[in-house]
Amino acid sequence: MIIVNKGPFAKGAFLMVTFLAVFFCIMSPLFKDQNGKPQNGLEFSDDFFNMLAKNSSDYFDQVKATVAKQKGVQVAVTATVAKPDPKDEPDPAKAQDKANKDAQAYAKALTASGAQVEVKDNVMTIKGDLGAMTEFATAKAMKVFAVVGTDVDKPENLADRKLCKDLWKGFGSMMKPLQKEGKVAEAKVLDTVMRKGLEPAYNFYGVPGEPVSKNLTLLISLLAFYVVYTMWYGYSIFFMFEGVGMSMKKSKKKG
Repeated sequence: MIIVNKGPFAKGAFLMVTFLAVFFCIMSPLFKDQNGKPQNGLEFSDDFFNMLAKNSSDYFDQVKATVAKQKGVQVAVTATVAKPDPKDEPDPAKAQDKANKDAQAYAKALTASGAQVEVKDNVMTIKGDLGAMTEFATAKAMKVFAVVGTDVDKPENLADRKLCKDLWKGFGSMMKPLQKEGKVAEAKVLDTVMRKGLEPAYNFYGVPGEPVSKNLTLLISLLAFYVVYTMWYGYSIFFMFEGVGMSMKKSKKKG
């Protein structure tokens, strides 16, 4: 490599070395999580943004209001649990067995919500009060959503989290059959409970929620650092390239 412009190259090399030094610090366990366990900068920032995201994902008042209107609404539907993608499970027999086991798990969760469920292979026949089913699901989701700290390892909380997942899958399998029968409103209720109740409960399990207003300084600092750090790397490459004779300049116009 021939250095034709020593000044720009030295500037670029300095920026690259300092960039890598800061990167080493970021990847070192210099931070601590909510429980005092060491974590690196990426894990720290990921946890921080998850906390903010959890707080903004609390739609349970809206979900409860929607569910309250469904009391006495009866649903009866036949739902088929999908088999695994052939790419994931090429053996037809194993794929069928997986779908059958999934159907049993979803049926158990739906039964816990108050529905009457009959299962044959991977086909579920579901009957029940939509209000009672979604009210149960919402209550479980709220409980799981609230779990933080050392409570995440308690068997009963882990069981409730799995129940939320199975309810999400079970409700999901009911939506298309309901829509085909013209019961779009009922399907929309299930979708609301799934997206705004069960889904955030499962995804944010164990994550403490924090409002943006209380973390504005840290939020702005992290975003500003991200912008500066990205430009830091870009300019180091730019100056090093200029040092070896490669630059981005407009070509002279031909006369």
